[in-house]
Amino acid sequence: MNKVILSVFFSVFLFAAGCGKVSIQDELELVPGLCFLHVHVENTMDTSLIPEDISDFIPLWLCDSLRIRGNFGVSLLGVNLTDFSPQLIFLSRDVGTDDMLRFGTDGFLCDFEEKPDSYNLIDDRGGMIGSIARRDGWTCLITGNGSDRAVERWLDLEVEESLASDTNLISISESDADLTLLISHNSISFVSVIPTGMLSREQIGMLNSVKSMIQTYNPQALRISFDISNVKPPVIDLEFQLVRGGNNITTFSVSLSDTEITPADIIQAII
Repeated sequence: MNKVILSVFFSVFLFAAGCGKVSIQDELELVPGLCFLHVHVENTMDTSLIPEDISDFIPLWLCDSLRIRGNFGVSLLGVNLTDFSPQLIFLSRDVGTDDMLRFGTDGFLCDFEEKPDSYNLIDDRGGMIGSIARRDGWTCLITGNGSDRAVERWLDLEVEESLASDTNLISISESDADLTLLISHNSISFVSVIPTGMLSREQIGMLNSVKSMIQTYNPQALRISFDISNVKPPVIDLEFQLVRGGNNITTFSVSLSDTEITPADIIQAII
């Protein structure tokens, strides 16, 4: 009888361990290291608060579909310089390839083709809209031209090639906030070398100010966390955490509550 009890206890222990919360670090292991930024979204996030204008750059219907199923991540892999459309990577542990394929075809109003290890989303002219694949319990949808090649590289991605290899970013990555924005040293370094030929005088002035701040503070990684407490009136918590040269960390946080101004008003003002 004791052996039976121990066996049951051990099984329950393994089950509980396997059902533990997945960390943001685990998510970052599936994000290519050259991504400009990564956003982790908890299923507690009210995506209806995000301004509709953002839908020009990111499919909010997909964000909402993923959030209903659980937490998810979205990374900026690149930007098409002809129309400034972003190439995005959506990551979820709670959505399988079949559901992700259904979200994609219904949302983009497109067809698909099946490949040995992935699915490609195809528009009515035969153009590439996105690609879907699954590995290690994670499903990804990569958008934009060349997504089929990007998803092949994602299937072979090693941890040392991912954002999880950035030790500074990992040191500040964990957060229980509704939304967590992570910016790695690669992105910060990229800002320092952005050409100014296509920028306006005002944009050049802003870029030079940012470059000056980078030279002064030597940032290595940045986390911005946004959280809304479920009380009346809602309390909005915003936290910035910056890793500087020499492993120094700066943390700045602010809380705001107002009986008239809504979280949607504040998000609109920030964006």
